[in-house]
Amino acid sequence: MEGTDSKKKKQLGYSSQTALVISLIAGCVGTGNIWRFPRVAATNGGGTFIIAWTVMWALVCIPIMIGEHVIGRATRHGVIGAFKDFIGEKFAWMGMVVAITMAGVAAYYSTVIAWVLQYLGLSLTKGYYGNEDKQALFDSISNGNIVTVLLFIFVLAISAFIVLKGIKGIEKANKIFIPILFFCLIIAAINSLMLPGSSAGLHYLFDIDFHDLLHYKVWLEALTQAVWSAGPGWGLVITLAVFSRAKSDVGLTTITQGFGDNGGALLAALVVLPAIFAIAPTIAAAENICQGGNNGLTFVSMTNIFEHMPGGYFISILFFTSLFVAAISSNVCHFMICSLPFVDSGMKKEKAVKLMFVILLIWGLPSAWNINFLSNQDWVFGQLMVVGSMFSCFAIIKFGTKKIRNQFINNKYSGIHIGYWWELCVKIIAPIIVVTMFLWWSIQSIGWEANWWNPLGVFSLGTFILQGGLIILVSILFNKKIAASVKETYFDGESFPPIPDNGFSG
Repeated sequence: MEGTDSKKKKQLGYSSQTALVISLIAGCVGTGNIWRFPRVAATNGGGTFIIAWTVMWALVCIPIMIGEHVIGRATRHGVIGAFKDFIGEKFAWMGMVVAITMAGVAAYYSTVIAWVLQYLGLSLTKGYYGNEDKQALFDSISNGNIVTVLLFIFVLAISAFIVLKGIKGIEKANKIFIPILFFCLIIAAINSLMLPGSSAGLHYLFDIDFHDLLHYKVWLEALTQAVWSAGPGWGLVITLAVFSRAKSDVGLTTITQGFGDNGGALLAALVVLPAIFAIAPTIAAAENICQGGNNGLTFVSMTNIFEHMPGGYFISILFFTSLFVAAISSNVCHFMICSLPFVDSGMKKEKAVKLMFVILLIWGLPSAWNINFLSNQDWVFGQLMVVGSMFSCFAIIKFGTKKIRNQFINNKYSGIHIGYWWELCVKIIAPIIVVTMFLWWSIQSIGWEANWWNPLGVFSLGTFILQGGLIILVSILFNKKIAASVKETYFDGESFPPIPDNGFSG
């Protein structure tokens, strides 16, 4: 019997470090890599932006995510139990804020995936061909469209089904999703680069003007792209690290995750920008397309380009397939992040997933029906994700960066030695930069709407203060109950405990 129990314990969690890395990459490579990175890079200096983006990735994202990996693996809990066990019961509310944030993201993000599915169908059938007003087409899909609502429910159901299979189901799904994603991006990039005139887009992407590095906006946009793409503060790394083997390398895993995320973004840029510059009549026209926003670029400009470019039918299918795969794999992780705390509270996995499905269904229906509601949620929870990064920095600093680095990161299983630079980044550099990013976007939002204080505005500072403030306030007020809901304690403060059999891990 002891041999059987031991065998079962060995089978808990991810089958290998590679499987964990694939899931981490699947969780962070999403729509932000494919529809946001290319246009933001193009409108902020191209190669200069890439330099700033890489620096921000190294100074902010990687240090925070390394610490988050330790938190998840050490506590073996979702975000609420992780904060409680790592830095004390009175900080469980921080994990609650992160969990609510990711539930909010999953609720509206499922609608974005529904749009992508519709456009994949339209690409297969040439449904948008001949339609001169592609903006009107998108408006009809994103507002009051029953098909979008049905696809939203379908996306939630797929996400719930995969999460219901536990970490093994997520692992198997991602081993399918990630190869499909990178295959589609590589083939689409090759085709885009072969278009006559595509070299202008390539030059625009990688051209470096070092004077642009003196512009603060380039750095803040680069930081925003890095944080909203890589995953610090989301609870992603904390949650997936719960199921990682104690002997796998924390530093190597996190750095590999970061390279995978960046690789996906660069491949997407090689698909989008060469195609835009090859088809656009002038460089000014191409630049104007890149400034059209995520929805305008993806669903209006790119569909017009696919319709008229050589091989556009084939490329459009690859493009929207890669966008769907990237988005659904991220959404599965979002679903997992907000489901695990229920299981930590003693709820059965099946009940937790079903409950989360109902919550997200009710929460997400307004976004599926009205794009303004979705845009509002994207603004509010995008800012709260930045707040989550602040919480992670606080937890890492409070526990002790020196002990984390010497005892939990640089242990006998580590293949990469993480030096003092990590402590410097996570204690000083990352917190200062993340707070600056949060303040910058908050100040920027004052100019977006005339009544910036309006709590019912779509993009107002007032709506963020109201919604974000309520989430934080309620989490603090119910902190004792939230902390008490976590039934087990695995962390002894000194070592990584075994993976618990919590329903998801088997």
